[in-house]
Amino acid sequence: MAFQFRVAVWLASFVLAPFALAQTSGSSATESTAVKSQNISGVVETVAGNKVVLRQADGLHEYNVPDGFKFQLAGREAGVSEIKPGMTVDAVVTDRITTRQVTTTTIQSGTVAQVAPGGIVVKDQNNEFKSYNFKDAAGNDIYFIRDGKEVSLRNVKVGDRLSGTFVSTLPAQQVSQRTAVARATEPPPPAAPPVAMAAAEPPAKMPKTASPLPLIGLLALGCAGIALALRAVRSSR
Repeated sequence: MAFQFRVAVWLASFVLAPFALAQTSGSSATESTAVKSQNISGVVETVAGNKVVLRQADGLHEYNVPDGFKFQLAGREAGVSEIKPGMTVDAVVTDRITTRQVTTTTIQSGTVAQVAPGGIVVKDQNNEFKSYNFKDAAGNDIYFIRDGKEVSLRNVKVGDRLSGTFVSTLPAQQVSQRTAVARATEPPPPAAPPVAMAAAEPPAKMPKTASPLPLIGLLALGCAGIALALRAVRSSR
């Protein structure tokens, strides 16, 4: 009865708690890095604190600028407080994601005391019970190496003698690092209003349309007529 109760306790811990490694004899890790860049370009609509709203080709987008971030503005560094509506912002955002995968190995010897739907309970040489899930925390099947061959824990039976190295892959760990380079450009100056055409000024003098010679001739002709008339009067007397 005490043995069955002890096994039940181990099964309960095996079901409720994640798989716990026994004595770890070694581990190995692999790392991979992925780099992704994104170009951002738009016109500043509003600036409120560290939030900048840009009008981009596909609409409005809001960005939270980290504390201390500097823009390149007119050949110098400028904080977000100097970014004004109407400015153009061009930025390149780069994300560097490093994934680290760790595989652990545990040397274990013992006899399978219980097989449950999700794992097994092993009684070691010290009469202590240890539980093992069929899958590790990353969802991978746990197996052990016996006589140079990989054997899945799903294939063992009660009473089987296990002696080998258990291999488990831990959940992948990811570390993300983001960098950004942004350039702000002042808006172009407003266009000057069109110059109105000046009204045409009237000429100072009327243009001359005829020569004075005909008028002088007419006056001379009149004077000659008067002289002839006076002569005729004198002659009649």
